[in-house]
Amino acid sequence: MGYRQFTEEQITEFIETAKEMGIGPTLRYLQYPKSYHTAKKWFVERNIDMPTIDTLAKMAGDLRVFYSDKEKLIAAQAVLDRCVEALMQDALDSDGLNKLANAVHKAIQTINLIEGKSTVINENRQKDGQDLAIIDLLNEAKARNEAMRNKGFIKEGLTSEV
Repeated sequence: MGYRQFTEEQITEFIETAKEMGIGPTLRYLQYPKSYHTAKKWFVERNIDMPTIDTLAKMAGDLRVFYSDKEKLIAAQAVLDRCVEALMQDALDSDGLNKLANAVHKAIQTINLIEGKSTVINENRQKDGQDLAIIDLLNEAKARNEAMRNKGFIKEGLTSEV
């Protein structure tokens, strides 16, 4: 049982599709080849630069297409897929690993934001009349408790003894 052989047309179709979608999505879409390394070998053999996150992002930016939330989720998932693919490559230095970590972090934040699960909450609170009334009641209760404690009605550590 040998390795599966691919025709030149299949390899060309894979490369052209991968230039538009990225290698991971193309592997899933065309259902061949079975490994990332075979796909990478095809690019190397033809002396073609492999698609990167930057090239795919630039291509999408050049199209000037505005995406819906569903499409943004798919794109963020594609970024995560591409990062996993990049981790499989042997030639990753610390800088490359740092870039991948940042890309994963941003993709996850994007997914969480779209799904309404943002991890950053910014809010400003303003006190209205009700808040001020509650603060006044709390201050009066504290003063009353302090007065009762000073007169000996409340022992230290006990709050309900009269």
